[in-house]
Amino acid sequence: MGQFVTETSISNGRLELDNIPFSNNVAVKIIIIPKVDLSSMSFPEIWKSTKQFYGNLADDIALERDER
Repeated sequence: MGQFVTETSISNGRLELDNIPFSNNVAVKIIIIPKVDLSSMSFPEIWKSTKQFYGNLADDIALERDER
């Protein structure tokens, strides 16, 4: 099964997703990763926020930081 990545926000403890490419009533696993503004953080804060990430996610964060 494919993966789908999108951004949304939590409102009143609820998470809503629209226009996702899956049929209704399909079982899914959701991983919630809070976004942080890395450009406004010091390096130790960035390390603390991202040290638990492994693999491609950490690489993606590093690439995003390099693009700015």
